[in-house]
Amino acid sequence: MWRDELNALAITWASPTIPSLFWHIHHEGHPWLWYMILWIPSRFTQSVLVLKFVQAIVSTAIILVVALGSPFRLWEKALILAGYFFVFEYTVISRMYGVMLLLLVLYLCRRNQHPGRPIVCAVLLGLMASVDTIGIILSLALLLEYAAALYRRGKPLFTRRTGATAALVYTAITGFAIWTAKPAKDVSWRTTGRPFKDARSLSHLYNAFLRYTVLPFLPVKSPRSHFFWNPDIHGELLRFTFPMLIILGLLWWIFRGRWNLLLLLASTIVAGTLLGHLIYPGSERHFGIVFLAFLAGLWIMRAESPTPLLPWPAYALLAISAASSIWALIGSWKHPFSYDKAAANWIVQNHLQQMPFVAEEDTSAVSVAEYMHRPVYMIECSCVDTYLLFSSRRDNYTDADAPARILQAAHYYHNRPLLFMLVHPMKPAEAAGLEHEGFTIAPLASFHDAEEIAENFYFYRLTLQSPPSATTQ
Repeated sequence: MWRDELNALAITWASPTIPSLFWHIHHEGHPWLWYMILWIPSRFTQSVLVLKFVQAIVSTAIILVVALGSPFRLWEKALILAGYFFVFEYTVISRMYGVMLLLLVLYLCRRNQHPGRPIVCAVLLGLMASVDTIGIILSLALLLEYAAALYRRGKPLFTRRTGATAALVYTAITGFAIWTAKPAKDVSWRTTGRPFKDARSLSHLYNAFLRYTVLPFLPVKSPRSHFFWNPDIHGELLRFTFPMLIILGLLWWIFRGRWNLLLLLASTIVAGTLLGHLIYPGSERHFGIVFLAFLAGLWIMRAESPTPLLPWPAYALLAISAASSIWALIGSWKHPFSYDKAAANWIVQNHLQQMPFVAEEDTSAVSVAEYMHRPVYMIECSCVDTYLLFSSRRDNYTDADAPARILQAAHYYHNRPLLFMLVHPMKPAEAAGLEHEGFTIAPLASFHDAEEIAENFYFYRLTLQSPPSATTQ
């Protein structure tokens, strides 16, 4: 498991009450549902395995719903379940996106089996919006599709009172989700960047559009790459324009004549593009909502028209996703996704857990500390904690501040030798800055070649041998 998985669990450990949990959620940028799911078992156990247990339940439920409740043929179900987002991104990684996928397939079952009973559908869509910002986008797109389908049908399926009740239920749940995702006044923007900073850049807008059209269907890096996870198109806009045109053409071919399904896809792509352009560039887990919208369109189309075969481009896109999952499995076998657990075990095995643990790159350091249930001194915020709080105290930091911040850490621990961790090998300039402050540096261990580049770890013993220079006093 890695930092994004473990920090959510560590937040629940640090939240003894529900009000304190929601205080933390406002610093996370996500709605409430996943944290509440984890908060319940966190009252009874301090084991990180609870994450895998919860994710196993969610993933098993997804498979069962698709296998038993979807309208696809047996081999089509196998092809869907072999896809990248089912095999890895939304099922193996223990984050909120698996819950979003589970709520999607439950909604699709309910929508197609009981289209005249919208209140349960409204609850499922509202809970989907309670998972993540992209869940809000996907739930709104599905709501638009449902409204367009009803308009296309002409004949009402339920009374106005029932429709109004369903709309009120969805609005209430989604409104609460948006409130919980509202950033705290002192939230940190250091990792994500401030919203709207690239709002006037057309190239940035086009980049976001390509990410939300190409990468949902080409979700892994090229097999020529040593790694598979989280492909990017930065600096290669022209090269990805042709695949974008092909993908949009195939989607039009598949859903032509079904305006409600085209609306579902178009609204998801447009809203995702605006999110990526204005708020947060995103990664594969975010781009995947377009693939989920595509899957939802196939599900609805198959349920309404049980033809022998879907349009052939649908099978082509599903096959590419299945092939991507094979490359992801090979990549997972070749090297670990993260070395945080291995690093934590190394610290314990070498009896270093009593040394002051200091780290740069707080987003990565906390997962090592969380495995050991011990605090870490994070130089970005000059603070000690057992989890990462995305507060503004970490924003006023630059790489040039590192030597002075590490010296502060040494003073905090009464000049004891420090166990210092980086996510990259120490550079000559970094070593020179520490030596200037009076530190001697002894390399201890390295863990590298992880799938996630920020989950490589390099350990050093820093010993303060002389008083700091006059320039830093």
